[in-house]
Amino acid sequence: MAARAGKRVLIIDADLGLANVEIVLGVKPRYHLGDLLDKGLTVSEVLVDGPPGVKLLAAGSGVRSLTHLSDEQKMQFIQALDPIEEMFDLVLIDSGAGIGDNVLFFVGAAEEAILVVNPEPTSLVDAYATVKVLSQQAGVHTFNVIVNPVVDELAARGIFQKLTAVTGKFLEAKLRHLGYIPRDENLHRAIMAQRPVCEMFPASPSARAIAVIGERLLADKANAATSPQQVARVDGGLKFMWQRLFRESQVAVG
Repeated sequence: MAARAGKRVLIIDADLGLANVEIVLGVKPRYHLGDLLDKGLTVSEVLVDGPPGVKLLAAGSGVRSLTHLSDEQKMQFIQALDPIEEMFDLVLIDSGAGIGDNVLFFVGAAEEAILVVNPEPTSLVDAYATVKVLSQQAGVHTFNVIVNPVVDELAARGIFQKLTAVTGKFLEAKLRHLGYIPRDENLHRAIMAQRPVCEMFPASPSARAIAVIGERLLADKANAATSPQQVARVDGGLKFMWQRLFRESQVAVG
């Protein structure tokens, strides 16, 4: 949706070692993030074209060495990403599941954290654990929540309220209901075809729901530009944000 609006979009697949964004988008990258770190390639050489207006930094699947980045690799990554500030308007980081060190590193550097949950009790337990760790160890205090999949808005609100009832009691983190993805066979068909549902079935319920979520996020970003605090954070840049996070993690470990 952002790309259709003329935004230059980058997707970073941060599920290191278990990459799947390239599969969903139907692209076959020649290089991945490991090559960026180990072969001295530039970020421009590693990026691959996705849907129109979208570039992908692939993570590499089955590369065990990427599952836990060393401090040296993190600093390499920070330096390598320096040029992207001028190349893209929007950077989406697809984090891996869990609460490992890589997740803390990537999510902690993002301006907005989006938590996707499903109606299963195990998902809510995992979501609570994720909010707890990220808020206490990565400085993430606000989470946008998407419920996927559910029957309708009422069901999504019910799941969201269950989660906030627990987080509100024990944690200081703030949760916001960003939206939901309805059950839609078209979404499954698009995944099997390795194409974005918004491109393959633009009028489907899931595509419309994703468009609404995207519009909310872009509107938030536009409104945030009037806030001096938010402007300072954006002006600091991605590199600055990752450097800050890296320093804080080093202090915590020390």
